[in-house]
Amino acid sequence: MNKKNTSREERLKYFGSIGRIAAIFFIGFSIFLFVSTIILILLTRPEREVVVPDVEGKRFIEVYSGLTRKGMKPEIRFKDIADIDDGVILSQYPKKGKVVPENSTVKLLVSRSRYFIEVPSLVGKELPLALNNLKNIHRHDKTLSLGTGVISFIPSETIADNIVMDQAPRAGEKITPDLKINLLVSTGRLATDSTMPGIVGQSIELCYDLLRAKGLTVKEEIVATDDPKRSGMVIAQTPAAGTYVKREEECTVKVSWCPLDKHPYAAYEKIEYEIPDDEKAGRYEAYVEDGRSKRIRFSKNAGPGHKIMFVFRREGNAIITFLKNKTKIDDMTIDVD
Repeated sequence: MNKKNTSREERLKYFGSIGRIAAIFFIGFSIFLFVSTIILILLTRPEREVVVPDVEGKRFIEVYSGLTRKGMKPEIRFKDIADIDDGVILSQYPKKGKVVPENSTVKLLVSRSRYFIEVPSLVGKELPLALNNLKNIHRHDKTLSLGTGVISFIPSETIADNIVMDQAPRAGEKITPDLKINLLVSTGRLATDSTMPGIVGQSIELCYDLLRAKGLTVKEEIVATDDPKRSGMVIAQTPAAGTYVKREEECTVKVSWCPLDKHPYAAYEKIEYEIPDDEKAGRYEAYVEDGRSKRIRFSKNAGPGHKIMFVFRREGNAIITFLKNKTKIDDMTIDVD
């Protein structure tokens, strides 16, 4: 091959390489321009705008989710106020109907109730009447309630059965509605034998301590009901009211219970627990601890394979602890949905 042909091939190869480099540069530059344009569009696109809804007079917990879904950020401050319920939105900024960019802050002034209720006098009243008084306290044009805390039952030589002997806080004290009233209730004279109280129509939560204070062992038979208002109510008892009973005698109470799909803050719960086969016979107990108090709700001599079964009223989350001869063997929890 002569020199001319060789030089020509080299020139063609050189210019071919230059062309490929130019093509690669052009493609890369085009991709760079495309990506840059997209980024510029995203960075300079107009902000999404939302219309501020009217939330004044509504409860904060009811509107919070709606505000966040609209792309707004609620910012709250509280105002103590006596004649409006807790959690009501008193004012808002921006006002309703104003158009603002997404992710804007909406400032809310929310009521924080500071009701002070004068504790009624309950001493000397029958327990059901005392509880009714706590549920119906009239203040201005509102009917308010105070919750009961621990109800303790003790024998008394001078005060009749089921009468309130003492209370805390005392009558006349001014408290906020979140505080609970503890009651000390008489079971009458302490004797080897006594009479079976009439408990049909009352709640098992109220009656259980009364029966134990009389020295009785309580056996619950649970009957299903579809009426939530009947849940926890005693619908039958053995022995009958007025029957003479001895200490350590077993009494049977039939308790209605409405099965739960969910666990609201306060409800009657049914507990079923089988004593493990590796345990021995002894005194088995079940303690309930919730937002109200810690209290015993099962106490009986039993053994392996025996079922611990009872109904109790829960407030908030609850821990149920099972003991044998005062030693813990197991526990379970119930959480509010």
